[in-house]
Amino acid sequence: MSIESRAVAIGVPCYNEAPRVPALAEALAGLHPSPGALLAVDDGSTDGTAAALADAGFEVLAHEVNAGLGTARNTLWRRALERGFQAIAFLDADVAPPPDYLRRVCELLAQGRVAGVGGRNVDDGDHWVDAWRGRFFPQSLGDRDLIDAPMLVGACATYRVAALRDVGGFSPRFRTHGEDVDIGRRLRAGGHRLRYDPTIVVRHARRDSAGSLVRNCYHHCREGMRATLATRGLEPGPPDLVLGMTRKALRAPVAAVVRRGDPREAALGVAACGAALAGYAAGLLRPR
Repeated sequence: MSIESRAVAIGVPCYNEAPRVPALAEALAGLHPSPGALLAVDDGSTDGTAAALADAGFEVLAHEVNAGLGTARNTLWRRALERGFQAIAFLDADVAPPPDYLRRVCELLAQGRVAGVGGRNVDDGDHWVDAWRGRFFPQSLGDRDLIDAPMLVGACATYRVAALRDVGGFSPRFRTHGEDVDIGRRLRAGGHRLRYDPTIVVRHARRDSAGSLVRNCYHHCREGMRATLATRGLEPGPPDLVLGMTRKALRAPVAAVVRRGDPREAALGVAACGAALAGYAAGLLRPR
């Protein structure tokens, strides 16, 4: 089923993202072909995000109070549905898509019964903390093309709005992390297929401190485990997640010392992977 770029709306969930809006708007202005609309949610921001988005040409959908990421994504795709768009291309405010992004996305959406397509979110930072995140905690599903992907990275995922409607949209319970895991698993449980292409790359401008990275690893894994438990019977399951992170917890510090001779990076690996495993444990002990 073919789809044209003008039938796709860009959707950006935002919470206190005013400083990042100009760079995002510049990248979106370079898209060729261009989307049918630029939609954004201001999710209770206090830093002038709504004004920055309006100045950049977005239709701004405002939440008076912060409702969380799952609710913000629902507001976006439902608005796209109201306006008659066939698909919504979610992008985070701190990413920059390449000029051919929509062309590539539309080509993949047209290949068979595909409900969603996505690629990789690649870190641009050269700080040692960001370099570690890019190495051991990437927003990526790997280097292989997946014609039946388990999920799509939320920062650069495009879905047919009809498929989102079929499964009731995103769960509001996932306020900061895990909504992409949850929607991907529920789409697959509903008989839909997701396509992942590692050659579709958006650039990620996030900057982390060691402390913020460790906290993010914990929350990411806690919510990812909760999303996994909510849709049992699909791969990967909880044992797969825990085993993979255990291997990473062993590999990351060794690589830091043996390959790069950096004990500081080794300590970060121990802390971040330990936090991730603690997050998985919290998700198992207190599932939603």
